[in-house]
Amino acid sequence: MQEVVTVCEGKYYNSTKPDCERALSKVDEDVAGINMYNILEACYHGDISSKISLGKSNLPASFRKLGETERPLPVRTRMFGRAWPFRAPVKPGYVPSWPELLKGAPVVPCTDDVVATIWLNNEEVRKAIHADPINVAGDWVICTAKIAYYSDAGSMIPYHKILTARGYRALIFSGDHDLCVPFTGSEAWTRSLGYQVIDEWRRWWVDDQVAGFIQGYENGLTFLTIKGSGHTVPEYKPKEALAFYSRWLEGKNI
Repeated sequence: MQEVVTVCEGKYYNSTKPDCERALSKVDEDVAGINMYNILEACYHGDISSKISLGKSNLPASFRKLGETERPLPVRTRMFGRAWPFRAPVKPGYVPSWPELLKGAPVVPCTDDVVATIWLNNEEVRKAIHADPINVAGDWVICTAKIAYYSDAGSMIPYHKILTARGYRALIFSGDHDLCVPFTGSEAWTRSLGYQVIDEWRRWWVDDQVAGFIQGYENGLTFLTIKGSGHTVPEYKPKEALAFYSRWLEGKNI
């Protein structure tokens, strides 16, 4: 919304301007109920047995209300937001996981993990992919609380500049229907490195079909979009994902 750009003046986190907060809240309302990982995909809710009870959840009330639905379907009571945490940067220090916030419920909004859970907890599958057996590593879950993560690195942009300046190639790709990490943001920060464009914005192809757009910079930096894909590109566009990644690994022109 143009109103947000105007009243927030480029600062969208922890704004002290009431007008900015009101404008951002309006945006929140406008996108509530949309699948954050792929805006054109339906939001998976599971059956009645998968309903989540908030209980004494640590989520703030305003966050818990995001994504409420009155649809006459067997849906979860809530979709827990669209990012972690919504409209807030990760601050230095310990970063709690979703299971910790939801008192042990391993939930990823709108995501159907039924098949993946069965497959990745099959001992033959785990053996084939060289994963530890269940009696060693425990069951696979889509969102684990076993990882203790502390944020202390700040922005990754300087690291990208250091590594690419030293000759390491980098491919930054993004599905163009991803609301969780919109491609416009990735496009902006790759451009902000200030590298000269050596491969102008153009289409790239798979099986004679436009698969997205690409722009190449000096120092081996490439930005690429995948048409029609959501957040997890191989999930939504496996053929296109294999194509661009294989070409990049082999040093071919995408």
